[in-house]
Amino acid sequence: MSTRSPEDRAASRAEARRRARLVARGELGEDEEESAETPPEPRGSFLSRLFPAAPPLPNKPDPLAGFDRSGPMRPIRERAFLLRANLPAWLLPGILAFVGYIASIVYQASILGLLATFILFGSLIAAGWFGWQRPTLYGTAASLVSYVLVTSLILVQIGQAGVDVETLGPERVIPDLVMRGIYQAGLGFLGGWYGGYLRRRQTQMGATDTRRRR
Repeated sequence: MSTRSPEDRAASRAEARRRARLVARGELGEDEEESAETPPEPRGSFLSRLFPAAPPLPNKPDPLAGFDRSGPMRPIRERAFLLRANLPAWLLPGILAFVGYIASIVYQASILGLLATFILFGSLIAAGWFGWQRPTLYGTAASLVSYVLVTSLILVQIGQAGVDVETLGPERVIPDLVMRGIYQAGLGFLGGWYGGYLRRRQTQMGATDTRRRR
């Protein structure tokens, strides 16, 4: 429902009639005519200006080609199908993220630790870049691979030290592991989304540059 007053609406109608008369007489310039016919586009939100919309990648096949869409538990089977279709896109970045995570702990509060953190997040971005079928899925999967590897390594080290989960207290260990898993999954989702976004934007800019050179 419009919130404009009757006076404002009447003024707008009068201005439109005035411009129509000027156009009919040929007294309205092209720039003014274009601005009169085309209202200015809204600026949009801060995020839409920071990350302008990027089109999907061109000339890519259907990522779900060959997938049985009629079976039960489709969302789970669909994600499993996509992950099997492009194993390197999330397994290799997941292993690299594991190396970066361990190095960031070993060399924390140093330049090497900062570099390791960049490797960690950069590998998740790479998962979204190469996992064009669904960037957030591949980023999350890569992050969970690193989480499982890190958790397994920590549990093995604790066991070798002669300390078991019962000694540490399940009420402390389990919530900590769950929270770390949620954090890693969220980090992977964000990194994967950003990697996919960067690839689409670069493709769009490359296509624009090609058209300009022609």
